[in-house]
Amino acid sequence: MAGDDREKLTYAERDRLRQERAKGYEQPRGRGAQQRQTQARDSALQQAESIFSAEGKGERGDELAKAVRAAHGSAELPEACHAFMNEIGLPKSVDLLQIFIDTSDATLIVPALEELLARKEAGELEVSGGLRSQLRILAADPDDDIAGLSEDLLA
Repeated sequence: MAGDDREKLTYAERDRLRQERAKGYEQPRGRGAQQRQTQARDSALQQAESIFSAEGKGERGDELAKAVRAAHGSAELPEACHAFMNEIGLPKSVDLLQIFIDTSDATLIVPALEELLARKEAGELEVSGGLRSQLRILAADPDDDIAGLSEDLLA
């Protein structure tokens, strides 16, 4: 072509550039894009840190979670769950929520069932296995709140 002084890319170079764009190797353009990338990175790091800390509350959360697990099946379970709930709040992990609903204390069972129901409605939880068995037992509970929430989770 007349007057075309620029170097043309080879097919291999074009393919490599296309693959890099598809994989996201390009740097974000503009200040707004860089800020969004920084926020996304920071958010991902916070999520990763909360995953590796049992309940996202550091060492104290880990200690309380271990105490709840150790008390599971004993008479001290309600006390351990109350200590956890007073300091940390409701557990984030489903396995700890299942331990909470194993207590005989309605003040622990109802909030745990409500949290499980919220997660199920959000599509974050699928009721199966041991949890389903626990819910079947709780559906026959004389406390209407516990029975109703259990039935909602089983539905």
